[in-house]
Amino acid sequence: MSGGLTINGRLVRETDRHRVGRTLFSFFSSPLQAMVLANAALAGILCLAAVTPAFGAGKTFVPEHLYHHAVQNYYILNSSKQKQQYRDTWLRVIHEFEQIYKKYPRSRYAPRALYNVGNLYNNLYTRSFLEKDLDASVTAFTTLQQQYAKNTLSDDALFKIAEIYRTKKGDTETALHFYKLILRDYPDSNSAPMARIWTAKLGGNVPPQKQPAVKKPLSVLNGIKVWSAGDYTRVVINVSNEVVYSGHLLEQTDNALPGKRIYVDLKGTMVTSGTTPLSVKDGIVEEVRAGQFNDNTARVVLDVGNIDDYTIFNLEDPFRIIIDVKGKKAGTQITPEVQGLQQTAATARQARGKESSKGLSIAKIIQDYEIFHKQPEPAAQPVNTGIQRGNSIRKIVIDPGHGGHDPGATGPDGIKEKNITLRIGTMLADKLRSMGFDVIMTRDKDVFIPLEERTAIANMSNADIFISIHANASLSRRAKGITTYYLSTTHDRASMLVAARENATSTKKLSDLQLILEDLMKTAKINESAVFASDIQHNMVRSLRKDGYSTPDLGVRSAPFFVLMHANMPSILIETSFVTNPVEEHLLLQKRYEESIVDGVVRGILQYGTKMKMAEQ
Repeated sequence: MSGGLTINGRLVRETDRHRVGRTLFSFFSSPLQAMVLANAALAGILCLAAVTPAFGAGKTFVPEHLYHHAVQNYYILNSSKQKQQYRDTWLRVIHEFEQIYKKYPRSRYAPRALYNVGNLYNNLYTRSFLEKDLDASVTAFTTLQQQYAKNTLSDDALFKIAEIYRTKKGDTETALHFYKLILRDYPDSNSAPMARIWTAKLGGNVPPQKQPAVKKPLSVLNGIKVWSAGDYTRVVINVSNEVVYSGHLLEQTDNALPGKRIYVDLKGTMVTSGTTPLSVKDGIVEEVRAGQFNDNTARVVLDVGNIDDYTIFNLEDPFRIIIDVKGKKAGTQITPEVQGLQQTAATARQARGKESSKGLSIAKIIQDYEIFHKQPEPAAQPVNTGIQRGNSIRKIVIDPGHGGHDPGATGPDGIKEKNITLRIGTMLADKLRSMGFDVIMTRDKDVFIPLEERTAIANMSNADIFISIHANASLSRRAKGITTYYLSTTHDRASMLVAARENATSTKKLSDLQLILEDLMKTAKINESAVFASDIQHNMVRSLRKDGYSTPDLGVRSAPFFVLMHANMPSILIETSFVTNPVEEHLLLQKRYEESIVDGVVRGILQYGTKMKMAEQ
């Protein structure tokens, strides 16, 4: 299978990682480079075989020299997240391997070069969503198998093709064909065991000509929602079941519409007759429409202007596809249709208090901070109407996690996370409003709000900070403590488990979300959020200690929480203690404990506001 490293014609399994590293040490002058290359190869990224030095003592012939040069550039690409953002960088490495195959087809390096070309195009597709990249990957693997049928990589190439058709093209019949080819032509290969499993799962025991033609029921495109905020527009496609999809960007050449066109094809999906075009005209997206492209494919089209970037990904439970389009608005007025969509998306918002309509100045925040340390309940402060936008924290969005049919985590005595977060969120909103802040809640009652809508509410409101409130959970009842998260990638298993639970997905699929997040981090307010999280965590722990609670301080951590992605302001997620811990479950029901947490959050907001003031000066 493709997950192994080939050295001198032998397959090395994952458990032999250290032995592979020692082998590579003898070929590379840098032990670190050798080990990274070993890890990359064992992960199925790179094909290295019969590795010898490209430079140094001894003679080297041309294809060997070219192959090692390409391998080194592959290593550089794989270790640089920045280089992976640019398509040209991928294509240059691909071209190096292609030249080896084309110029030296009879060398032992030709099949290895083809295998790496297939892998590179396959990995590039996960970023580009261009069907041509996936097709180029299949072509490379097919060429390897057909022209080098006796090579040890031939069965791996067939398995790669089968996996592409099964997982990315959604064509299980074609995938089954390739799995059967492996069992027929390479029955003793290392790919055969998995091929045998998938052949059985896909009904391969029945001969294809006798297999009853049972069509899989088509999924249904249930509707499209649009949120328009700041310099981006979010489009959400709701589908009845999980589907295979692909996104594409085209210049408008076949009609009079300006700018570009983004279209997403959903395989095995039908469009209902009630789906009508949405006129957006927000300066980024002109119109969104859906139609039946063919009997088996639905197509959603976005007519866009001169956009900066876009991302496409999916969420589960229920399955929906998210398209975020980034751009700069040129003073375009939002149409009544979009206003109606925005109002629909924000139906769960709590009405703003009359006394908080104009917010606070930084001077007033500092004053409140001093007052708060002396008085348990600060009096409402007058509002400074002359401040400039961006010079103070005026508007805060509070997001009580879960709600409605989504209870979140449940404690040993049946306490639901959704109720805890709503109580703490409401208490926090009331205290902040009493101080003059403009506070918006994503929900003020027991209703379900999708994750993508919570962030959209914050962005549409032009909030200055965003706080999502949750209660932690663990399989161990002994786990306890309070922590604050900000958005970033992570390899910490505990943080990944928390993010997977809050994102309603698996840790495996969360890894795909991290790839998308890496592209977003260059524009996200990561640094500001990290400082904000630190201020909140420090003051919550300080407040709990002052009130006599010994709740462990689990510190500030980062993780890929979807509810924080694409937020245009510093954003954090608070895990307010473990509802699955019997002691902390009962603490979370005590008003005094909740008030202590809220007091700490308020102090953290005021401290962060003070730092903003100092930074601007």
